[in-house]
Amino acid sequence: MQRLDFNTGWHFSCPDGRDFDVTLPHDAMLNTPRNTEPGFTCFLLAGWRGNDYTYTKNLHITSELVNKHLVLEFEGVYCMTTVTVNDRPAAEKAYGYTPFTVELDGLLREGDNTIEVTAHVPQDGHNRWYTGGGIYRPVHLLVGEDAYMERYGVRVTTLSVAPACVRVEVMTHGGDCAEVRIAEKNGKEVVCAQAAVADGRAVVELEIPDAKLWNAEHPNLYLAEVTLYSGGKAVDTVTESFGLRVIEIDHARGLLINGEPTFLRGGCIHNDMGVIGVINNDATELHRARNIKKAGFNAIRSAHHPMSRSLMKACDEVGLYVMDEAFDYWYRMKSPNSPYNRYFMQDFKVDTAAMVQDAYNHPSVVIYSIGNEIPEAGGVKGVRVGKEIVDAIHALDTTRPTTLCPSVHWLREYLDGTPYLTTDEDEWMRDDPERQKADWMHYAAIFRGAVNNLPDNEKGQAYPETYIRMDEDATKNLYPYLDIAGYNYYEDRYEVLHKLHPERVLLGTETRHTMLPDTMKFAKTHPYLIGDFVWTLQSHLGEINCCDLHYEENEEHKSYPWVTNHGGVLDLTGQAEPSLHRYEFIWGGFLDKPVHALYLASQPPVHNGKPPIATSYRWTDTVDGWTYEGYEGKRTFVDAYTDADSVEIFVNGKSAGKAQVKDYFAKIPCIYEPGELVGVGYDADGQEIYRTSGRTDVSVC
Repeated sequence: MQRLDFNTGWHFSCPDGRDFDVTLPHDAMLNTPRNTEPGFTCFLLAGWRGNDYTYTKNLHITSELVNKHLVLEFEGVYCMTTVTVNDRPAAEKAYGYTPFTVELDGLLREGDNTIEVTAHVPQDGHNRWYTGGGIYRPVHLLVGEDAYMERYGVRVTTLSVAPACVRVEVMTHGGDCAEVRIAEKNGKEVVCAQAAVADGRAVVELEIPDAKLWNAEHPNLYLAEVTLYSGGKAVDTVTESFGLRVIEIDHARGLLINGEPTFLRGGCIHNDMGVIGVINNDATELHRARNIKKAGFNAIRSAHHPMSRSLMKACDEVGLYVMDEAFDYWYRMKSPNSPYNRYFMQDFKVDTAAMVQDAYNHPSVVIYSIGNEIPEAGGVKGVRVGKEIVDAIHALDTTRPTTLCPSVHWLREYLDGTPYLTTDEDEWMRDDPERQKADWMHYAAIFRGAVNNLPDNEKGQAYPETYIRMDEDATKNLYPYLDIAGYNYYEDRYEVLHKLHPERVLLGTETRHTMLPDTMKFAKTHPYLIGDFVWTLQSHLGEINCCDLHYEENEEHKSYPWVTNHGGVLDLTGQAEPSLHRYEFIWGGFLDKPVHALYLASQPPVHNGKPPIATSYRWTDTVDGWTYEGYEGKRTFVDAYTDADSVEIFVNGKSAGKAQVKDYFAKIPCIYEPGELVGVGYDADGQEIYRTSGRTDVSVC
């Protein structure tokens, strides 16, 4: 089908009085006044509130278009969307992160037609992070002739890489022959073949000579240009980009991309792009992908929803592996007024299929996650639902492995006696108000952490017996259906997990920055651990207390007007924080890419040398600079990142102190004064091997 841009000429309106013309994609929530009431603005939403966001557009139908097959395709609308055409209901879509279509046949008339789209974003509970609202991803008008290729009608599968062979499946409405032309990215033809259409399907298998394979280090792409013929006439053309790569999973060899062992140096990202909100387009997502690749990561996890087409395309081009995630919650809410959980059971198969179909031709997507921290996944009903999600994925795609991303609190805290591990929770609660109340109290307690229920004699243990028992009980039924055993925040337990489950391939699906050195040391000699995704790779809007630093034991976390979770090693714009230097050494030292250097960063002295009370998500507050006008004589700290054995800091030629380096990091107190900041790195024998200066060309405070 012909794909036309449908992003201009829209009019936006909202009950709060806003009314203006827009070009899509558009974030309707970003520039709204935030709620400053106590209790609303803190942890998750940072004061942003939802509303009803309405978009209208005129579609003029000429006499030539009246009899064509017309479809509107929305890449993403957040959320609870209704679409009308000429005031007639045309479509509804609850989930805000997967594409959907509106069949226009029978709804249009010759001349002017009105398309109206309304996103009904709940006021106080749109999600656990900044979601934005409205039509935040592009829209297309698909036009089909009497015969045409279906939406997602071209699927390219790499059958082997030695020799390089692909299967191209073409799904059609009518037509009698499909021609497949494989070309390099520059358009140079490589191979061409034809196949007859039978029962709406044509299949071509082609061997590609002198093939250039796709991986993160060498993101070589090809084009599959497919032409559909009917009665000898070309009636439709579709071009899909793809890469030649195969994925293997083995607990003895780990993750293999094209037969080569591959470790995922990954990070988790949310959907927003900071100052532009959740607007997804090719330019912004390519900018993000390039910054992530430049920072040394080779993988990202789309936490916690399906990734945009623009970002998958960017990852294909720059070379980043992707874990595409389906859901943050299933049929249970995680926050008040969660909009989707009420529709999950009726919609999850459709939304799972939409994720897979969108990702299929993107070589960057190498893993599907069926959910993030899903407490119900350990119970009888949850296991059944989890298997159905996996089955829905495999019905469309058998080439990529599946996983789940659970934290310890997802392991159904059965210590209070709630019988979900052996009894269907719906049956247990049915027509019993007391049990329903007990169920909600139990579920709410889950998110306060399993550690709260540990016996006193097990507290402080690295991996208590209770955790082992919980893991055994909660994973034994669902994990056999998964290809990869994902674990959030189990970084110090991989060896125990392997002893419990030697058949499992393990993946750190969400991990802490502070644990990365130990993780990489472990991964070097344990191939069953295939990767690590830190929380978080890039700072994002919302969740503002999750990675916050404070300086007094009883200091209240920041809320309004702060809007940013600033726990990433990349800031909102994609620029690297100084803490990224530690990653360079950790990755280089254990992945045969050694880095030898000394980098300095300093704490702004506004807190007069008080060390931050840090979390495992954000463990330092230093910046790349040494110019703090007006803070002369105040105490501060200097962070040193290096592979030296020890580091000494000099301020204007005078030693401020010396410290041993541990895991490529040392922190040294000193007094701020204007002038020269110098760091000297020494080897184990005390010989100078590095000398570097702190940055003084910018004022930080």
